[in-house]
Amino acid sequence: MLKVATSRNFKEVNNIVTSQPTTQNVLGKVDWLQIIFVNVQWQTIFSDVLLITPDCVTSEAGSLKHEEYDIVYACGSIRYYTTEDHGTRGTLVMSGQACTMYEWGMLAADTQQNVFQELALRIIELATNHAATFEISRLDLALDDYNTKPFFGIDTIIGKVRRKQFLSKGRSAQLIDSEFDKRTRSKTQQIGSRGSDCIFRFYEKAKELAHSLSGVDREKMLDEAPQIRLEAETRHDTAKSLLMAIAYMTQEQTLSNLIRGFVKTELNFYTSTDYTTVARWWINFLKPCFVPTIRRQKPRTDFDKSMYWFEHQGGFAITQALYFLVSHQMIVPPTLLAEDPEYLWNSELANKLIDFVIINDRPDLVPLIQRRIKKPLTPEQ
Repeated sequence: MLKVATSRNFKEVNNIVTSQPTTQNVLGKVDWLQIIFVNVQWQTIFSDVLLITPDCVTSEAGSLKHEEYDIVYACGSIRYYTTEDHGTRGTLVMSGQACTMYEWGMLAADTQQNVFQELALRIIELATNHAATFEISRLDLALDDYNTKPFFGIDTIIGKVRRKQFLSKGRSAQLIDSEFDKRTRSKTQQIGSRGSDCIFRFYEKAKELAHSLSGVDREKMLDEAPQIRLEAETRHDTAKSLLMAIAYMTQEQTLSNLIRGFVKTELNFYTSTDYTTVARWWINFLKPCFVPTIRRQKPRTDFDKSMYWFEHQGGFAITQALYFLVSHQMIVPPTLLAEDPEYLWNSELANKLIDFVIINDRPDLVPLIQRRIKKPLTPEQ
């Protein structure tokens, strides 16, 4: 199996300082895993899936939002929520800390294993050989840049988003800005809305880890921790597809390259708003990669809703009346049936149209749409 480096041993095995960033110094990891299991007991989850003996597990009253659980079984920060009356439905929750601790613990026993690939295979085996089923409700993947000079800084990402020099299948963006110390800020650029199938976050991981520290400990953390983290929070069909891809990686493939391949298909930064040239630093950051197969339902955009309104409630009846008249040799003003290349859309409709073409893999149409947006009226007009 592939050897997986962790943040604990990364500096030791990659103690090389270079003037230019390298992808060898970018570490991919699983940073959150949440799975709903049905028709399985908690003992099986710990002993057969996690490979943790039941005598290492404690229990106490516990609940989970949107579920009717009343007990939680835990080994450290690894938690399994279910019902006390031996319920066969439960939810495994492994936070970022739990994922890191689990990986360290498994590598201590066998440094050659690919921890999360083998875990994913055991989950699939459980569902294949037993009556159990599972649903991936959340899977977070992260790329941590340990380069002394990272591929990009957080301000570069923020600037690209502010200038709208990025495409991410119509996802919205939000900047989160907070104080790190009296002189500096801590910033997070989020792309995607809460509850969607995928949210990307860029932030300064070293600052997050060092925030509660002081003195020498803070300086050490700022020096050793990754400067930049790119985090992909995925859910439902996207999360399940990614877990399957992790399970069936070949010997030549790595988790880092899988994450790069997924990001490459979902998010790109460009040199300008004509979206023709991807920024060189972004291309280099995503090399090498392999693209996983993602199976999911295409989201329904605002433009889809507008088309539905047009057909069922809007002007569709008028257009059909016009075609009826023409088909029966009635005279209709030609302008009502011909394309008008000079016609301008209002910004609301244009933005819906842009989202629609991006989701349908036609970002090349975005500049054409932008050139046909009505200009807002000035006060004099």
